[in-house]
Amino acid sequence: MLPLLILGLLLPASEYFLRRLIVGTGERFISETDGKYVHIVGRIVLVITSLLLLLFVVDTSDEMAVKRFLLILLAIIYGFDSFIEWKYIKSSKACIVPILLLLIGTIYCFIFIF
Repeated sequence: MLPLLILGLLLPASEYFLRRLIVGTGERFISETDGKYVHIVGRIVLVITSLLLLLFVVDTSDEMAVKRFLLILLAIIYGFDSFIEWKYIKSSKACIVPILLLLIGTIYCFIFIF
């Protein structure tokens, strides 16, 4: 479980530094656009769906099945974030950050978790 804890700390720290490096400090956020409610509703749907899948579909006694599920969930969440940022913040390069975070998270998972 230590690798998952490190991943949980690595991704937010990476997001902070990548946003500063790629987008800069004068960026727009999703909460400042029309996509605020789409983002919130989408996140709620993703969380509820993933919890229901984890509780009722995924065999939680199989450790590899849970790891694969978390990797797929990571891809779906960051893919959704990237799409929403691309759709509602057209003039910014902010949509690149979730794709890079997905890449970092996937590489980390394949090296340290699997």
